[in-house]
Amino acid sequence: MSQPANDMRDLRDEAVASGTRLAEDARTELARLRAQVERLMQDRVTPALGTAAETVEDYSRRARDTIEEGAETFAETVRERPILAIATAGLAGFLIGRLMGGTTYVYSNDKRR
Repeated sequence: MSQPANDMRDLRDEAVASGTRLAEDARTELARLRAQVERLMQDRVTPALGTAAETVEDYSRRARDTIEEGAETFAETVRERPILAIATAGLAGFLIGRLMGGTTYVYSNDKRR
């Protein structure tokens, strides 16, 4: 074989070997980066999410307790003063009806004559 053909084969073999090394280096670097991201997720993100979940759960528990306490207070007031509760509900219904309905009557204007 001639020298130029051997040089071309050698060059091709070196290029293939270089490409293989480059691909292997890239795989190694990607594996290292993946491991680093997983460590960061475990060390920082997961605990932060746990803390956020605990905070939301605490706010939810407080809101539920406040609502239950308010409902119990309201029920107690109604038991102590039922007439006042009925009068207040009637007045509230009347005001809401006036604000929303305007001048709605049981009979239309034509039938009242």
